[in-house]
Amino acid sequence: MTRQFLLPIHDELVVDEFSCGGGMSQAIEAAIGRPVDIAVNHNSDACSMHEANHPQTKHFCADVFDVDPRDVTGDMPVGLLHMSPDCTDHSQAKGGQPRSARLRGLPWIGVRWAGQKRPRVMTLENVKQIRNWGPLIAKRCKVTGRAIRLDGTVAAPGERIPVQQQYLIPNPKHAGRTWNKFNRIIQGMGYVTDDKLLCAADFSAATSRVRLFWVARCDGEPIVWPQPSHHKLPLAGHKKWRPAYEHIDFSIPSKSIFDRARPLAEATNARLAVGLKRYVLDSADPFIIELANWSREGVTSIREPLRTITAWPRGGSMAVAEPRLVAAFIDQANGGFNSTPARDMRAPLSTITHTGGQQRPVMAHLLHLRGNCAAADLKAPLHTISAGGQHHGVVEYHLAPEAEEGALRCAAFFIRYYGSGGQWGDLREPLSTITTKDRLALVTVWIKGDPYVIVDICLRMLSPRELYNISSFPRNYIIDRGHDGRVFSKATQVSMCGNAVPPKLGEAVIRANYQPLSQMARAA
Repeated sequence: MTRQFLLPIHDELVVDEFSCGGGMSQAIEAAIGRPVDIAVNHNSDACSMHEANHPQTKHFCADVFDVDPRDVTGDMPVGLLHMSPDCTDHSQAKGGQPRSARLRGLPWIGVRWAGQKRPRVMTLENVKQIRNWGPLIAKRCKVTGRAIRLDGTVAAPGERIPVQQQYLIPNPKHAGRTWNKFNRIIQGMGYVTDDKLLCAADFSAATSRVRLFWVARCDGEPIVWPQPSHHKLPLAGHKKWRPAYEHIDFSIPSKSIFDRARPLAEATNARLAVGLKRYVLDSADPFIIELANWSREGVTSIREPLRTITAWPRGGSMAVAEPRLVAAFIDQANGGFNSTPARDMRAPLSTITHTGGQQRPVMAHLLHLRGNCAAADLKAPLHTISAGGQHHGVVEYHLAPEAEEGALRCAAFFIRYYGSGGQWGDLREPLSTITTKDRLALVTVWIKGDPYVIVDICLRMLSPRELYNISSFPRNYIIDRGHDGRVFSKATQVSMCGNAVPPKLGEAVIRANYQPLSQMARAA
């Protein structure tokens, strides 16, 4: 539909003070069957992307504090107001960085709208830590007890630093005080309010992002929280969480972790080794895909027969008639080596942030050891892999020189990052003393009784389109350009996704709590 249909044909307006990619506008449109009437955001790129996807909406590219509700709505009543105030100042991800009282105060705009236009329903989405919204205090030097400036310097004895120059942090003694006050004021204006933490994966998005939703109503109807459509541990008749792999394009080239111009950090390599051991080498049911003719039907489980692949596609340089498979998982990079270093491809993606770099597909390329490969049990194998309930030792093999070189390089990687204890503690001895056979045993995976050897390990960033699809945006959602033809960089596209509401999650909340007057009249 085009702009020529911009007519005041509705009984009441729908307003979205959206964040970045406009996920909530997409959610509202899906829930009520029409676009939002008014959209507000201070960011020019965000407004341009929003206008490219919602041309019927009237856009105001301005600070929400500068938008007068009566001016932008005229005499029309407001049925629904949604707010997605900046969450970065409330998020735990900000750590000990200084906070902004102005950013933290963005939800107060809801009081203004309630007083001037009295929307029937108001919704707000943010991080769960907004429940701790409270006053700020100056950070103080641990030695002197004096206030610290934004530049890190400490106040002189007796000096009073202006508040705008102070390094402000949340006051832990009054956590939640402002949030409770905000709710009391809205309730005093005749609204009932409630909030709840909701997981996007419960509503068919392939991300386990958890967001706080707040709902306020003054129409005499109760607040309703939607029932999950998908479940992490589904009972009979329930749907399981959507896996991340459904939205990952495995045909996108992925770069080997070896011989990079800028080597990966030690913490990254150590985390990759943990993930590979957990989800490839030690897994009785690794996530396997066919690399050559990838399609979303190409995913297979260890419990299913493997289809034949006709070639080993490595840049077209080789045409070895061997099956080439990929065992894949998601690297979870949040501040280096952490307690959750990796995730299964069959699980939803974790929270997508504005940087989009925390989740990266890792692919262990597997080459089938076939021909005169006879399994030979060793008296003390360095590593034993369980597959299909059977245990296999090391195999006698014959590999092409190129494949053997890759496999030995992968073995050296594991020895370096997993050779200091545990199951592979014997590998602390010098690499030169470990035989080729034993090194290859480290990277041999048994799949349905057949041996495969890891010949390469690849890592890449998720593409913007993959991230939007995982977040449940429509596949035809315009993300690479604005309404005026401006081209968005990949960083801009990712940022717009990381700060957007997953549409399927927002849609469930709106469906449960808001119906346009025209639909209510027809239902009556």
